[in-house]
Amino acid sequence: MSAVRMNWLDIARLSAAFSIIGIHTTTDSQGKAFFNYEVPERIFPVLMRTTAELASTEFFILLSLFLLAFKLERRPMPYIATMKQQVRRLLVPFAFWTIFYAFFVLIKANAFGYFEPMFTRLASPSTWIDFFLLGKSQYHMHFIPTIFLIFLFHPIFKLALKMPLLGLLVVPFLIFNLTMSSWVWGNISDRSTLDYLVRIIKVLGYVGYGFAAYSILGLWQKNLDEDLSKKVFSFGLLVISLLFIIKLTHAAQSIEVGSYIPKIGSIYYAHGLLPMCLLLIFLGTQHFNWPEKVSNWSKFTFGTYLIHPAVIDIIDILIVNNTLAPYQLVIFKYATTLATVLLISIGISKIPLLAWTIGLGPLPFEKVKTKKTLTHDEEINKENVSAPNSKEAVRI
Repeated sequence: MSAVRMNWLDIARLSAAFSIIGIHTTTDSQGKAFFNYEVPERIFPVLMRTTAELASTEFFILLSLFLLAFKLERRPMPYIATMKQQVRRLLVPFAFWTIFYAFFVLIKANAFGYFEPMFTRLASPSTWIDFFLLGKSQYHMHFIPTIFLIFLFHPIFKLALKMPLLGLLVVPFLIFNLTMSSWVWGNISDRSTLDYLVRIIKVLGYVGYGFAAYSILGLWQKNLDEDLSKKVFSFGLLVISLLFIIKLTHAAQSIEVGSYIPKIGSIYYAHGLLPMCLLLIFLGTQHFNWPEKVSNWSKFTFGTYLIHPAVIDIIDILIVNNTLAPYQLVIFKYATTLATVLLISIGISKIPLLAWTIGLGPLPFEKVKTKKTLTHDEEINKENVSAPNSKEAVRI
């Protein structure tokens, strides 16, 4: 039997990228929940953001770990070789976009009247250290160094393949994350020290998603038939519904105060557990007749993630004096941003000297080899044969 793609995983990747854009297009110009508007007008933006958070950064992290686990199970690699590969695929594009955003944000700063302080900070070495170590050149860049550091722990995650219950370790790791983050925020006054401690705690707290990713991969390797897949889907849907109801209480609070307040207590845990349930839902649809073309679009998810803040900034500049209601503004920004970043990603993918910046081409400074250097997607495409213990293959 010829192999088929794991289109459910491609759909999951697209959902993650589209949801991140949804999260970042549901704020006012101050990053709040439309504080200057009446309470009823805040309802749509906050509910849209709450829904988008079903596939938030944590889901992106879980997906990245699942994809790494899948590939290493099919083609085992030594630890050093694996991490060198991640340097090429993550940190090299990260360096490019860090420099890009360091200067691009000056465009919005100039339009909104805070150019001078933004420009002045570029003269400080500590600013650039924060840019490259913490991903602070733009609000979304933190993801790349964070996921790279989590990848460093990948050998121990494999234990969850043999002992799937280790996937439940995500809970104590979430407890660690919340407890330690709360402590340092309350006891460390130096901002620089605080930023680095919070990042270290976050990386360690997210390690639990590595065990969850391998645990779910182990479930997929069991060749679930259509009936059992439906049960997995139903289970995931039930739990995610309960967790979403808890998140709605957070939405109600944000609507009331006009700001997206921090997630604490049960709201924090509901948010942190959603990624596993959502991935189970997608896994449960593996026998659905998903369109084959979704794989052609999913390869642009990295690009849409990297580019979308730039597009949002330009839109904010162009509509600075808009008179749209919050729901109209959010819909306009989301639809325009999504369409634009997809078009830009497609355009960049067709330019050999730039395609590598979104993970779709060889690095321009790599030595020319007799054998063509394959991109991540092309490499998996070449291996499109039945995976071990499965009738499916994957496009990562």
